Amino acid sequence: MCIWRKLMQNAAPDPWVDPLFELRVRETAYFLWEQAGRPVGQEQQYWFEALDRCLRERQADEMIQEPPPALPKGHS
Repeated sequence: MCIWRKLMQNAAPDPWVDPLFELRVRETAYFLWEQAGRPVGQEQQYWFEALDRCLRERQADEMIQEPPPALPKGHS
């Protein structure tokens, strides 16, 4: 087993890293890059586009879970 894997197995999980979110960004970036014909030298552009999309998706999911605002009095 490589040293890096041993260190990662023994390390406490990083509260600032979400491996599932990172995987979703990576897969989205790869999909976008492939759909664009795999242009050389533009990997970072697709990474940031994927990150933006995934962040917006996460924000929308959080907003959907919030209760709707109360109607003003006199409106039903």
